[in-house]
Amino acid sequence: MSIGSTQEFSFTEVVISADRLDEEYDIRSYVMEASFFESLDKPYVTGQIVFMDDIGLIQDIQIKGTEQIRFKVKTIDPSLEADWEMTFNIVSIIQATKTAERTEVYHINIISPHAFRDQNIKISRSYTGRPTEVSEAILKNHLGVEVDRSYSSGDTEAQDPIRVITPYISPLESVVWLTDRATTSIGAPFYVYQTLYDQVAGAAGEDPVDVLRIGNLETMMTTEAFNSDLHATYSQAGGQNVATLPLAKQKTVVKSYEVLHVEDTLKLAQEGALGANLVQLDTFTSQRFVRHLDAANLLDRLASRGVIVGGREYQNVYDEEQKITVSGEKKTLGDCDSKFMTSINSFGTYGTVNSYSDVQDQSQAMNKIRSSAVKSLLNKNMMDVTITGALTFAPKAAGGNSLLTIGDTIWIDFIESNVDDETPQKNLELSGKYLIHNTRNVYRNTVHETVIAVSKLSTDVGEDQL
Repeated sequence: MSIGSTQEFSFTEVVISADRLDEEYDIRSYVMEASFFESLDKPYVTGQIVFMDDIGLIQDIQIKGTEQIRFKVKTIDPSLEADWEMTFNIVSIIQATKTAERTEVYHINIISPHAFRDQNIKISRSYTGRPTEVSEAILKNHLGVEVDRSYSSGDTEAQDPIRVITPYISPLESVVWLTDRATTSIGAPFYVYQTLYDQVAGAAGEDPVDVLRIGNLETMMTTEAFNSDLHATYSQAGGQNVATLPLAKQKTVVKSYEVLHVEDTLKLAQEGALGANLVQLDTFTSQRFVRHLDAANLLDRLASRGVIVGGREYQNVYDEEQKITVSGEKKTLGDCDSKFMTSINSFGTYGTVNSYSDVQDQSQAMNKIRSSAVKSLLNKNMMDVTITGALTFAPKAAGGNSLLTIGDTIWIDFIESNVDDETPQKNLELSGKYLIHNTRNVYRNTVHETVIAVSKLSTDVGEDQL
């Protein structure tokens, strides 16, 4: 791949290796496109790579879905000076296409090494501790990965220690199951996830070691956005002309955005995110309590810790004033019991230690449904925003020490599309501080761009109200 003045990145290595192979194969000169996918909902990274083979390389390698492929990527512009390196496992050949007599194009699926190993391990063991503490032990003992807790401010969850027996499921399935139980004191959920920048060198002669992050929404949303001093901005003219700008200036430009299937308040009601009824019965103590979840109270809790920028009065996830008639009575959506959730437990199964479902504190019981409600509220207004690779490689101050990725927050300003205004105005409904939930990093030809799925819980309050 030749380096020209418009080239944004360079693959310095794309190397395929395997235990059965006598040598490594560097295919960087044949790569046509590489895409990498990160998500807060997945404790691993996946990817796809498209490359051309006109020298019989694949015939020599004989890919079987067990090989590893190592990527090294760096920026070309000296003002960015960023790079990353990560090794993946090849999973499968998605497609092979003959394009000429001696040329084939291969489309390959890849995944983080620890996720590949995970599918070959099933565990059934007893653990005692807080959910994220048990999760960390499982990750280290069974998958040999390291854990980064900087996105949870080093704090543990609000739940008391529990005793669990993992029912012959994989380590990552166990971790997802456990962290689904973990919340902060206000009900903000925990996530276990991995990014492109979460792999460290192993000991001499050993494979690289994957790193997984354990973070919570409260820490993510209350940490200052990496670009709070210089917001990213979308305008139609700016998005069209971004390719003509120097890379250093592209860091403030949003190329495009797409909004699909949003503002679905009916779905929120069906999921119990606006109003729900929780009934908990303990068959051992005969303790029974009934509690109601109201989205307004949940948003107040989030606003009290700064998760909602500017406070609840700026929330943008549902209409608090809308009322419907239920059995002849006018009720707000938060007053309705749109979903009933019942839990039957038996305290004493493990002596004085709670089992997975046992909760003696009513506020902790409510956090069971607050966590899922918060996730539903976040997903309601999610949009896909395309930014430049230059912005992705910008340094940041949030949480850990990697480049911009999922779990970070970003300020984006959107310009109103009203052509009658002589002076462009900011769209306060769309503009604001967003959480990056998913990313798709695409390296194609000479261009690197990132599609980020972002969401927020409040409108832009404006600098005068902050």
